[in-house]
Amino acid sequence: MRSITIGIVGLGQIGLPIATNLLAAGFRVVGYRRSNPEAFVQLGGIAMSSPAQVANESDYILTCLPNEAAQIEVMDGRQGLLNALQPGHTLIETGTYRRCFKLRLAERIKNRGARILEAEISGSPLAVLQRKASLFIGGDEQLIEHCKPVLDSITSIHFRIGEFGSAVTMKLIANYLLTIHTVAAAEALNLGVKAGFSADKIIEMIRQSAGGSTMFASRAPIMASRKFQPAPGALVTFDKSLRMASELVEELGCASPLFSVAQSYFLRASDNGMENDDISAVIKLIETDSRAHPKEEGTHGAGNLFRKRALI
Repeated sequence: MRSITIGIVGLGQIGLPIATNLLAAGFRVVGYRRSNPEAFVQLGGIAMSSPAQVANESDYILTCLPNEAAQIEVMDGRQGLLNALQPGHTLIETGTYRRCFKLRLAERIKNRGARILEAEISGSPLAVLQRKASLFIGGDEQLIEHCKPVLDSITSIHFRIGEFGSAVTMKLIANYLLTIHTVAAAEALNLGVKAGFSADKIIEMIRQSAGGSTMFASRAPIMASRKFQPAPGALVTFDKSLRMASELVEELGCASPLFSVAQSYFLRASDNGMENDDISAVIKLIETDSRAHPKEEGTHGAGNLFRKRALI
């Protein structure tokens, strides 16, 4: 492994824990970040001056970028990655972008004689660091096998979804549920506290019960502690997933009653200046809405509806 060099372009919330795992596995890792690469260097990584230099030094290249604009800048900007790619290079794309954008990107990379694999990451930065995140992989099976030593060093949980471009849809489905589960966790925690239980007691019981979920286990403690910053998953970075999931729902003509309500809380949170808070901060809106509705007959939505049905 030590003879293999892996390059990473994008050393932010996801790229840095990926680099940590690759270094721990014994790979030589070089990387590029536009500013503040110090944390990467302190881990043992080697900072490069441009994306092109990363390509020149690497056998495998991972791109971990937040959006399509950043990807275009890295590919086509000054000392960009695209023109530095050579036959024999393998690029592993971890960013979440529109499928049509990914397919155009793949075509350009293949025209350079390089190969590309889609590896969507499902999990928080902490989950990546702990090797508990999942990889949704799109691409040729032989290429996946070629990349297996690298993928295994990131996490042991891999799922081949299909051909290149297919994995992003599964990532959006996962984030669709994440949206719902986070608001559901906030509702349940708020309900329990209002019922007179301590937040710690609720978390201890629910996370081990049939009603528990991954998002309750990871986000309810943040809700209880009120430590919404620094954010494991900031609202501002989640906005893209909300938009893309909405587009997928619209495209497929699916009913989405729970997602639509949950999404509205995330949008409200951003509008209320909470964009740098963790997504768990939506509990503040749940609490506000709860205070706004006193316990009076006719004001409790679904609960009142069930009472009316019982009287019929």
